[in-house]
Amino acid sequence: MTAEIARRILVGAAGEALCHSCLAFACSVSLPVVRRVAEELLTSASFQRRDRCARCRHTVPAICFAGKCAHCSLAVLPGEDALEIDGDTFHAACLRRLATAETIRLARKLTRTSRQLIEQARRRMRDRGRRDVPSR
Repeated sequence: MTAEIARRILVGAAGEALCHSCLAFACSVSLPVVRRVAEELLTSASFQRRDRCARCRHTVPAICFAGKCAHCSLAVLPGEDALEIDGDTFHAACLRRLATAETIRLARKLTRTSRQLIEQARRRMRDRGRRDVPSR
């Protein structure tokens, strides 16, 4: 439970590092507990070590959530336009790019299908025209 609370605090302050003392205070738990939780969180690629706490400004080991975009893998910094979909974080621009690419792909597929249907209809009309003409 403490790990989830710490994770939520760090994700909520994405890009801002918190030292173990400040994180322990925010989670209302002891320092040894937070140290264990921090080590667990650091096994995830989204959490990073920093050398300064953004809250108390001390130069001490700190941990921060450095979420990254699932499309471009660049960090999603606080204040940037970003969206979370099914646990994946996307820059707004990256998500637009993905959505646009999907729309273009679908439009091209529909165009190919339409051309095939038009060609089939023309062939049928030609074949009917040949059958309707009386033979001499």
